[in-house]
Amino acid sequence: MKNKISSFTPLWEPVQTETLSWRIVSQVRSAVFSGQIKAGDFLGSETSLSTQFNVSRMAARDALRSLEAVGIVQIRMGAKGGAWIAQGNPERFADALAIQLHLIGVSAEEIFDAQVAIEVTSAELAAKNATPENLAKLHALLTELDTLRADPLLFTDASMRFHEAIVEASQNRVLLAQFRGLRFVLQPLLAPNTTHAIATRVIRSHKSVLSAIEAHDDAKAREIMLQRVKAIRSRVLSGTAILHPDDDE
Repeated sequence: MKNKISSFTPLWEPVQTETLSWRIVSQVRSAVFSGQIKAGDFLGSETSLSTQFNVSRMAARDALRSLEAVGIVQIRMGAKGGAWIAQGNPERFADALAIQLHLIGVSAEEIFDAQVAIEVTSAELAAKNATPENLAKLHALLTELDTLRADPLLFTDASMRFHEAIVEASQNRVLLAQFRGLRFVLQPLLAPNTTHAIATRVIRSHKSVLSAIEAHDDAKAREIMLQRVKAIRSRVLSGTAILHPDDDE
């Protein structure tokens, strides 16, 4: 059974300003980061929170909505309802990151720089940390790619999933969440213009990096990924060609 927070007196301070709901959000967020409250803890009902923070129920309600919107709490309805500190959800983070990157208007240069930082590091870590399950998944994706050469859109999507599987094999959840968010803004830059010849080069490139990962050659895996992403970045930004994500020739 999850811990229930019975009293917030040591944690919360009454708030009496015009930014009541935001100050509640700030205090709850700080308590999460400090470890005073954790996933699964009961935060309280709208009524109890208004009392604990010495604010109106409207301010408490607004705070709970804001906390729910950013994924800090989960609100349950009914007689035993209220707000609970949410479990982590990397997929939700990825979606939110992608939306925010789009809304702030990140440039293509920024996107490719982030791709270099994430994928190059991930390839190196994958060579050190990949599990048999990770390697089996990568091999399965290579097999799938081989069957999709005639379908550019499906081939491109599968190729991006191969990239994601390498990041997953790094065993670094921060890199994985960042890549999943980046993929939404990266993929539109990598126009699916796949011919049979390009598909063949893509598969050959994937096999090369997978071989380095399987051999636990982190330096080689890093170098292969670095050269590939740098070539893609240069050619897409220069506008000299419409590239597939792995057309590094």
